[in-house]
Amino acid sequence: METETERKTTVADEVDGVLAELFLTPDGLRDPYPRYERIQELAAVHHTALGHWVVTGYDDVNAFLRSQHALKDPYRVFAPWVGKDDWQDHAALRRLPNIMLWANPPDHTRLRKLAGFAFTNRAVQAMRPQVTEMVERLADRLEREGSLDYMKDFAFPLPAMATGRMLGIPDADLSSLQGPMRAFQDIYELGLTPDDLAECDKGAQFTDDYFSGLVEERRKNPGDDLLSALIAAKDGEDKLSQGELIGMCNLLFGAGFETTTNLLGNGMLALLRHPDQMDRLRADLSLVPGAVEEMLRYDSPTQLGNRVTDGPVEIAGVEIPVGSSVVALVGAAHRDPRRYPDPTRFDVTRADAPVLSFSSGIHYCLGASLARMEAQIAFTTLLRRFPGLRFDGEDTVEFRPRLTLRGVESLPIAIG
Repeated sequence: METETERKTTVADEVDGVLAELFLTPDGLRDPYPRYERIQELAAVHHTALGHWVVTGYDDVNAFLRSQHALKDPYRVFAPWVGKDDWQDHAALRRLPNIMLWANPPDHTRLRKLAGFAFTNRAVQAMRPQVTEMVERLADRLEREGSLDYMKDFAFPLPAMATGRMLGIPDADLSSLQGPMRAFQDIYELGLTPDDLAECDKGAQFTDDYFSGLVEERRKNPGDDLLSALIAAKDGEDKLSQGELIGMCNLLFGAGFETTTNLLGNGMLALLRHPDQMDRLRADLSLVPGAVEEMLRYDSPTQLGNRVTDGPVEIAGVEIPVGSSVVALVGAAHRDPRRYPDPTRFDVTRADAPVLSFSSGIHYCLGASLARMEAQIAFTTLLRRFPGLRFDGEDTVEFRPRLTLRGVESLPIAIG
């Protein structure tokens, strides 16, 4: 008969095997959800053979992300593929300490206060007419051409234009920023190779150079845009440094297009694969706001968050010790049957389904309300204007081979 110690060892070995499939195999990256389900069946909290901790349940992930002892530490998170002594050799890594995403209090509190004015509900709602006009213009193109690559011709341009308009980026520059910004954001994926890191560095250097030039231009010629306001923003004698301004531009533009682009793409794919839900939504467009929340839950554009503990944290009766590296699996939390009845079902009428796609606690995304508004306007418009919206080659749909930021590479659609 197997002893309790042997049983725990067997379970731990199986969880490690499932995690290896999740992060390191094409099938795991293409469809992580069966792996999440299996991990949740085996263990709520798991200490991996590589020394990381993994948390998967909704309440546990939410509690951990809100813990005052769960801190951002880029040096620790990225240590597996670059030592701290080599940090300055990599443009993608040099950026991280200057951006709010990787800051902790009091620096995080300071940066958020200086930037937060731009993302009040009033400020976001003031953008609604502009976002509506952008969506209608992109929909006009679909109507003219009859078919297009939704990712390339709709899901990227919309958030890029919206965030670019806020920051004061000329529309003509947006397409040149997409590739480099996407290359940099691969830095957030686990298990990068040296070649991967080199591509991240190239992307980071390009966007750093671009935003450095834009900051200098706005210093000389302030405009009616967010970047000019950030340059002028003060809290007493405090203001953003040059590095912090460049970091803020990279953060706001990168998050503004990548996360929202993936929300638009993953959400559209879910609707196309569930035509009954698309029909239900089209019949009652008042359901769109709730449907966007279901899209965020069902196939989240952000699948995980990394933290390091500076104090012991108890999760599901397990004490995670000081100095631990923890991966909070948001995608798994969104399929937790204890929080969501029938979690594998895509249901645009699902109620009371709060999501963690924009994190939780002090790192809750500043731009969450803007992303939601863009998606709500986009899906309302497309469903209203195109009753024959359909796949134009479902067999060509592929997810990018990434997990942290999950999104579709290409999604051909047609309107009749």
